[in-house]
Amino acid sequence: MALRRSSIALFVVGLMLTAAAAAIKYVAVPNLSKLPADTNETALFESTLRQLDPTTFGLDSGTPITIDRSLRVVQAEGDSAILTSTAITHLPSGDATDVHTFAVSRVDFTQTTAPDGVSVEDQRGGMTMSFPKNPTTDDALVYDSVTRTAQPVTYTGTTMFAGREVHEFTGTTAAPIADPAVLGPLKAGIAVLDPSGVGSTMQREIVKTLIPALPADRIAAVERALETAPDAVPLTYTSTNRMDLAIDSHLGAPVNFTQNQTTVLNIASGDTTVPFLDLYQVRMETSDASIRMVAEKVARAERLLKIAGFWVPLVSALSGALLVVVAIVRRRPVHHG
Repeated sequence: MALRRSSIALFVVGLMLTAAAAAIKYVAVPNLSKLPADTNETALFESTLRQLDPTTFGLDSGTPITIDRSLRVVQAEGDSAILTSTAITHLPSGDATDVHTFAVSRVDFTQTTAPDGVSVEDQRGGMTMSFPKNPTTDDALVYDSVTRTAQPVTYTGTTMFAGREVHEFTGTTAAPIADPAVLGPLKAGIAVLDPSGVGSTMQREIVKTLIPALPADRIAAVERALETAPDAVPLTYTSTNRMDLAIDSHLGAPVNFTQNQTTVLNIASGDTTVPFLDLYQVRMETSDASIRMVAEKVARAERLLKIAGFWVPLVSALSGALLVVVAIVRRRPVHHG
């Protein structure tokens, strides 16, 4: 049966458009939602730092500080990326820089295995940059670099924030401080009170002299602990950390993050650990400018994914189907007698 060449061409083009629709939806769109290899995002956090007042041994009224945080992909291989998180805290005494490196999946932003020869921090399954796309409302884990633990947060509700629908999560965790860059200076500071203990112990008599300065709800427990404590009372350092997150319900990005983290000096007696002095407290939250920036970026990304994932494949598929139908209808050439 003779077929029109134009019909054959239309048929082939129609099939190609139909195949292209599938390729766009199932290949191109997932690649668009991956963590880009050139990711370099920044955010500003407005904070208040309260420190131990050496005259009262309580926390002072607080000093406003700011924290610049950047997340940068330094290496990308396939679906894995090496991510560097840098926080620069602007203090009255100068800037302090804290850097951590993680291996994350470019697909769902969860922890993954680092390439051979690359050293990364074990985030213990906790989130370091973003929740997965279309996040659930199940309990989640968020990594805390101070304690090097993945800390649980619980869903509390869904609301509108900065023009975006967000899932809200909250959690409070107490854990030993594990980051050497944090623990070292803490011990050095306490060693000033009792050089013999190098920040790991404190003479019982020195502890007793500080009891009158303690909050009322701590005095009795400290006195009981001292009854059985050795002359060199062991010290531990813990963090009590509260986190509140507003997570975009579509793309999983943190639109807002607030944190209240208190560093506590504890005394130990046997198996008992008793809070003694609060050394520091940092309260931080995402700045209004950074909230707007994230919300606008997420909205743009969502529009792009919707166009690429729905409208472009739909138009391509419909156009392909139409061309196939036209090709079939016009398949036979017209013979003139």
